[in-house]
Amino acid sequence: MVTYGLGLVIGFAVGVGVGISIGKKQKPWSDLTAAEKKRRTIYIAAGSVLFVALVVVYIVRLSS
Repeated sequence: MVTYGLGLVIGFAVGVGVGISIGKKQKPWSDLTAAEKKRRTIYIAAGSVLFVALVVVYIVRLSS
């Protein structure tokens, strides 16, 4: 169980680090074209769905 928690913490830290490094190169929302706004919205939605699915898998595996 400790390894699951450790993996979760490490994964979260890596995700935050990658997000910060990529986030510095992004344009502000107001400077994006309509196509770029749509693409970024799709990416955010897909990432959120994937995150929730992985959390559910983590909880299910943890309880068994």
